Amino acid sequence: MMPVLRFGFSLMLIFGISVTACAQHHYFSIAPGRKNETVHFNNYDNLIVTEFVINDTLPLRLMIDSGVEGVIITDRAISLRLRDSWLRDFKISAPGSSEEIDASITKSLKLSFEPLEPIVTNMVLLKDDFFSLDQYIGAKVHGLIGMEKFRNLMVTTSYDRNTLRFERPREFKIKNHTQIIPVIITQGKPYMPVRVALDDQHIMDLWLMVDSGANHPLLLEKDSLDGFEPKVSLNGIIGKGLAGNIPGSFARVGWMMLGNFRLDDIVTSFTDQYMPNNFFNRQKRHGTLGAGALARFLVTFDYTNSRILLRKGSKFSQPFEYNMSGLNLRASGTGFNIFEVSEVIPGSPADEAGILPGDILVSVDEKYTFYLNMGELNNLLSDRAGKVLKLGISRNGRHINFKIRLRRLI
Repeated sequence: MMPVLRFGFSLMLIFGISVTACAQHHYFSIAPGRKNETVHFNNYDNLIVTEFVINDTLPLRLMIDSGVEGVIITDRAISLRLRDSWLRDFKISAPGSSEEIDASITKSLKLSFEPLEPIVTNMVLLKDDFFSLDQYIGAKVHGLIGMEKFRNLMVTTSYDRNTLRFERPREFKIKNHTQIIPVIITQGKPYMPVRVALDDQHIMDLWLMVDSGANHPLLLEKDSLDGFEPKVSLNGIIGKGLAGNIPGSFARVGWMMLGNFRLDDIVTSFTDQYMPNNFFNRQKRHGTLGAGALARFLVTFDYTNSRILLRKGSKFSQPFEYNMSGLNLRASGTGFNIFEVSEVIPGSPADEAGILPGDILVSVDEKYTFYLNMGELNNLLSDRAGKVLKLGISRNGRHINFKIRLRRLI
């Protein structure tokens, strides 16, 4: 099942930051004598999080994200520990908003990611943890690292096995039943052509940024779609930006073609807001292809040859599903296993049952949420239409039991 919560759009608001450096070892590489390396990662609703070390002393967890450039530290505690490395301060603004947040760029620092060779790179430090990645992932995350930091290697992501495989381009062997899709790399981010049937009457060839750090399947900018409006949609919060929550809508589109692979009935986020770097060049990008779609494939990023390679994964034929309960959650507590209701979708099963924002979800079908992570919980809350769930809720110190029947909202 596809994840209910998403925050990828909030991360897009800092795409314009460039943290390139002139260091000789600016990109990760494989050690001499080694042909390839495989690393296991933590999978949070199809978002890739793994361990890095700064200057051999400071461990941290970063999300590997094809939708950003460089290294961005969002955790305030890490930023403060790197205070002596600050080079200069600057402000980040959201497009179409007067809101700004303070940030710094560091001098070149050593960044290790075993078993690859370490790199030396600048980093962007946010002075405040504005995005609260931990709450929406349900685990500790200190920041983001662009996939472009591995641009000299072939990077193959297996969402089925939760592994990253690294190989040199000259040693990579293309397997049968692989679709090779050309991409354009701009500021470290890949853009690919995708044919999308918005409905039976509207088929468009779109340019989408490939964003492994956003867990929606597909996000489209409505003003780039020649006036198209989905007939059935659900208004809601599709992400978080510098100016706060970003309103939009959710709907289904008929199909999209990734090479010769066709995905049907795709849950799609629609936004009216301009995306960064797209304000004056509206025809160059129509939206983003997120991890909710990528996770159905074995995905290889090949920056050297400007292409992405896709092979079917075990989830390829799974239907796309959106939040069937109407509950949006955020995680808190030292183990990120206290789940607070952040939003209740109007008219949803949770809304009809009387669940309120601020309630704490304690159990689902007598399974205590304390022992679940965010992804497992989202799967339970979108299991299948028609299923009845018993929810245990804590409200102002009182325990209340609710029953809801899951159903498709779009």
